[in-house]
Order: sequence, then structure tokens, then C-alpha cells
Amino acid sequence: MDLNMLKLALKRLQFPVLLVRFILNLFTRRNNKIITCYSDTPRYRVRVGIDQGEIISPLLWVVYLDPLLTVLNQEASDPFFLKSSALQDGSPMEFEQHSLPVSHLTFMDDSTLIASSKSGIEDRLSITAEFYTLNNVQANSAKYVLLSSSNPSSVIFFGLSPSPLIDDNTFTLTSLTLNTSFRFLEVWFSLSASSQFVLKQARSMVKDMAALLAPKKLLAQHVAYLYNAILLPRLEFHLQTSLFSESIIQSIISLMLSIIKRKAGLASTTPLALLYLKIPFSIQHTFCHFLSFHVASWQKIFTHPDFQDFANYAISYLQGYMGVESCPSAIDLIPWSQILSLRSHSLFNSLFFFS
Repeated sequence: MDLNMLKLALKRLQFPVLLVRFILNLFTRRNNKIITCYSDTPRYRVRVGIDQGEIISPLLWVVYLDPLLTVLNQEASDPFFLKSSALQDGSPMEFEQHSLPVSHLTFMDDSTLIASSKSGIEDRLSITAEFYTLNNVQANSAKYVLLSSSNPSSVIFFGLSPSPLIDDNTFTLTSLTLNTSFRFLEVWFSLSASSQFVLKQARSMVKDMAALLAPKKLLAQHVAYLYNAILLPRLEFHLQTSLFSESIIQSIISLMLSIIKRKAGLASTTPLALLYLKIPFSIQHTFCHFLSFHVASWQKIFTHPDFQDFANYAISYLQGYMGVESCPSAIDLIPWSQILSLRSHSLFNSLFFFS
């Protein structure tokens, strides 16, 4: 991160002069040392950049990238539109059209560029390449992943807009197949909306932990604690875009529950309700835990003013798909639960299972 460009970005957002000077002084003319198990290393001069573990780094990244994200939102061509149709009147049938433009998804230095055409992606790549050159940032093109719903599993050539700031104006990428899962912020997706990869991850995670704890001389209470404090949060993070039925969740965690029963000296046929008692195990009900997490996440989306457009799109999409005027939470969702495209819809699953 170039400190001169950071200074300009801070001034652009009208940070007070004294605060700008204070922030920049934190990262200029300073020395670092590394703490090892033997002793501290000699001090060395930090020439440029901001420490990744610095507590203020997330805020400074937002400030630093704000000019780029602003241009992508306002000037990038061919944005991708999330479209939905909400039923306004049943006789005659009248629909209200909603569209939400999206040009990128960004968190810190992890970015996904989104467009409705190849030229739109080339436009975004040109903008980002110029920004990186101006800010002395190196982008690792070897980590680029291309997704294309119109040309899956194809080699695609990209030509960036001519610019004195860009040395290499051309490169090629191979798009992933529709069923191949890709990662964004440690959460996995696929263009086919398949959750099989995430399901395999969850099963593997439980299997690995079960194999680690099974031979250990631990009490059932110890295993229950590790289950609640370590395994559930990991599963919750990986499943935050996938909500499976109670039977599937039960099959995922069955190995761990079997270990707890064995450690407690209980028969394998012992009802699970006994494990969910507060005494002596206090095992959290996994499906209810995940369902509560998903409902709470959607509640944040619907109540936060910054996400209002997306919230309206999500509701109107379900209304248009099912042809109803009322909120989907007010109707019987059981007849719709067998439709494949809805079974992979996070909001539909949250409403269906919660009802």
C-alpha cells in the first residue's frame, strides 16, 4: 500500500488534516522485529506498507480502495443485473420489475469483478490495472479465476484498453465448468448452485475431527465441549450459504455424536434427545443452531439500510417465481419445497425450515 496514495485517499474522504498526519506517522520511519521462540530478531527498517495484523488495517484498506470501487460502481460498463418480478395484481396479471446492478464484490484485497459481457470484464480489468499501477500494487494474475455462464470450460482471450499505465494489455483465462466450485472469502459456490462440494467439505471436517478424538482418553463432556466450541463454528462458517435439511445435518454430525455416546458409556441406540439435555452434555442441536444463524443473517440484511435493495430483490424474486402478492413467509411453502431451483435458494430454505 503506497502511503502517498493513502494520503490522497484520506483527503478525498475529507479526513481532518491532523488525523491524516497521525495515521501516516504510524507507518513512516519505523522499525520492526520478529518475536521467535528463542529471542527477538534484530530490528529492521520497514520501507513501505502496512502490517497485515495491524488493528487499523481493515479500515485503511476500505479508504485505500474507495476510489477504485467508486469508479467501478459509477463508470464500469455492462454491469450484471439481478432481475426479479413481483406480482402486483392477479386479475389481470401485473408484475413489477426489479433490477439490482452489480459490478463487483470486494472485501479487503479480495475482489470479484462481475459483468454481463466479456467487454464489461475487460473494462473492469483495465480500470483495476491502471489503479494498481498508480498505487504500486502487484496483482497476481495466476490467482485469477474466470466464471462464465455462456462459455463454460472455454479458453477466453481478454484485451485491455490501451493505456500508458498498462504494460501487458492481453492475457487468457480458462473458465470453470458449471459444476466446479470456486471460493470467495473461504465460502464455496458454483454456477450450477450445487451444494455437493460444500456437503463433502462438511462431512470431511466432521470425519477428521472424529478420527482425531476417537482414540483419545477424553470424557464425554470434553468431546461435547470441543464439538460446541470448535466444530460447530467451523461448520457454521462453511455452511453460511447452504442450509440443508435436518436429516442431512444429522447424517453429517452422526460420527461425532456416536463418539460422545461411546465416551459416555451409552448404547448406540440412545435417543439423541438425551445428548441435547443441558446436563450432563449440553450438546447444541445442530440443525436448530444453523437455522438460527441463517435466520439471524437474513434479519440483518432486511433491517440494515445498506442492504435494502438486495433485500427487496430477494423477496420479489420469490414472489415472482411463486406468483404471489404476499410475503413468502405468509404462505404454505411445502408444495414449493420439491423444486430444485428453490431448494438451493438460501432465503427460501430459511423461511421453509423456520416455518
